[in-house]
Amino acid sequence: MTIAMKIKNYFEDWSKFEISWLVISTVVMIGLSVAWGDNLMALISGITGVIGVVLCAKGKISTYFFATINVTLYAYICWGNNLYGEVMLNSLYFLPMNVVGFLLWRKNKGDSGDIICRKLTPKQIGMMISGLTIAVFIYWKFLVYLGGNLALIDAMTTIVSVVALILQVTRYAEQWLLWIVVNITSIIMWILLLGSDTSAVTMVVMWGAYLLNSIYGYYNWVKLSKEEAIA
Repeated sequence: MTIAMKIKNYFEDWSKFEISWLVISTVVMIGLSVAWGDNLMALISGITGVIGVVLCAKGKISTYFFATINVTLYAYICWGNNLYGEVMLNSLYFLPMNVVGFLLWRKNKGDSGDIICRKLTPKQIGMMISGLTIAVFIYWKFLVYLGGNLALIDAMTTIVSVVALILQVTRYAEQWLLWIVVNITSIIMWILLLGSDTSAVTMVVMWGAYLLNSIYGYYNWVKLSKEEAIA
């Protein structure tokens, strides 16, 4: 099979909206980064991040290839801004969890090649919210002790991201609700850093794209989970 045929087969079940969203978000990311003179590392991190989350919304296992590049570069960028919670989250958690996610998704693919989605029960959602609240408070105090920048926002994005990724690798649709919280909080965090770091503009655009994708991701995963229930 030729490369062209493989690419055609890969996008066979994609809607025009999904293909357009992937192309437009990537082009906008590149255009704005060049126009505002952002550094190359931030640009590559942003592009791979956007591609990764779009693939995740589609339930494509290839999301983990792009996610690995994204989190590696993003951790370095956060280190330069004293966002220690984000550094630890991406380097010590996201990187190894990408391997775990790849292995788990590979074992739980449907006939179409996309992963099989599921949903949390109301009881599980209640327990999750309670645990998140306690964990964010504790980690916030820890980051304040370390002297980190924007400690409360950093703590929220870190803890909620930890739980969201667990839900992602275990294929729960509610991961997207948590990613929406992470996206909004991260946008605020990088807006506050505008003017102090050349990567900030690209990061705002990247997290904005993540936010829009998370809304669509939740819609698509709920639809996929219902289709699996019927099947």
